[in-house]
Amino acid sequence: MATDEKKAKRAVIQAAKELVKKGLVARTWGNISARISDTQFVITPSGLSYDTLTEDKVVTVNIRDVSYEGHVKPSSEAGIHADVYKLRPSVGAVIHTHQKAASVISVCPEGLLIESEREKALLGDMAPCTAYGMPGTKKLRKAVRKTVSDYPKSRGFLLPRHGALLVSSDLETAFLEAEALESAAEKKYHSMVREGDSVRKRPPELTKELYIRIRRGCGANHVIYTGEAATLFLSKKGEKLLPWLDDLSQIAGVNIGCCDISDVKSMVRELRHKNAVFIKGHGALCTGDTKEDALAVKTILEKGCMAALYGEKASAARPLNSIDARIQRFVYRYKYSSGAYNR
Repeated sequence: MATDEKKAKRAVIQAAKELVKKGLVARTWGNISARISDTQFVITPSGLSYDTLTEDKVVTVNIRDVSYEGHVKPSSEAGIHADVYKLRPSVGAVIHTHQKAASVISVCPEGLLIESEREKALLGDMAPCTAYGMPGTKKLRKAVRKTVSDYPKSRGFLLPRHGALLVSSDLETAFLEAEALESAAEKKYHSMVREGDSVRKRPPELTKELYIRIRRGCGANHVIYTGEAATLFLSKKGEKLLPWLDDLSQIAGVNIGCCDISDVKSMVRELRHKNAVFIKGHGALCTGDTKEDALAVKTILEKGCMAALYGEKASAARPLNSIDARIQRFVYRYKYSSGAYNR
């Protein structure tokens, strides 16, 4: 199998932008690759935005040892892509996403049975779940390699508490697989969870003056409200949100607390070390240095709340252990948060 390198790089850039447009990834989370020969593939870089991605920033990687050409560093998950290409010579494209529904149901290690005939045609009968490993680690790479080997007919895989991996002959089909997996995961989630309604407007108690006090107190430039259904539901329980997903721990924080709407001091205290806090019975506030950062936290928090609700219903589902969660929060804050988060 041989593909023109420049053509493959253009295809990877287009696929990255299309995944963002369709909501299958947010910002630059995830990674995309295309095989160009029996010995090499091209892949999205680490730490660069998809919005401004150019061909010279898409990295050419050697399948044998994951060495790469040039000075741009490939995604930290390049080893996973290399292993897929080794194990499956017919595979020409690999996509790793943090898509919402698939990430949510990945908290259950049993995987996902595919029921729709259309989805089966794309994914196979099963989207198995790998063993857990923190992002970018040898442990995760080994877990993915074993599952891809153990399920030779599957083309969609769940990475526990993390996201999904799609493998196919080409990027166009891999993209369709991602959509099919999300559809199957959404149906599974809604068959088990009843969230209630969303609230679109922030509570009147959250005044402009209160926002200013919170921003000044915690040092955030932007504070935004979310009353999305799962978030609102959990806020009514008045409990801490455990770290059900890797990116929740990384981007929002470990063990998101809940405060009364009148207790500004407690909100500020929570937000000094985290980027989200529940307001009891009203939803949550999310913070960031930029509006885009705060919106990213909102997206991750909503997904984390869905994962918590699903995890309460699904057998054998467990949140992250606190050590792994705190390690990931530390690494994200001091390594990735200065630029685009692109694994």
